[in-house]
Amino acid sequence: MQIKKDLALTNKLLSQGLVSSRDPETGFRYILCATCPKDGGDGTVARIDRKDNEVERVLFCCSICGQEFAAKLEDIFLT
Repeated sequence: MQIKKDLALTNKLLSQGLVSSRDPETGFRYILCATCPKDGGDGTVARIDRKDNEVERVLFCCSICGQEFAAKLEDIFLT
């Protein structure tokens, strides 16, 4: 799994209403993820709130505890 921490790309995706991006050179699809604050598990996108085609909030679901959580923009990464 490739992990990519890119705040500018994350901002761009959210402003375009997206939660994933495909690398045109490799074809690899990057998806927003975050680390669960409770147990450190990987969190994948569970729900998104949009306003005017922009993503306002992303809720992630932890792969370990199953709880949904919100993450700060700087804590979101792409895998």
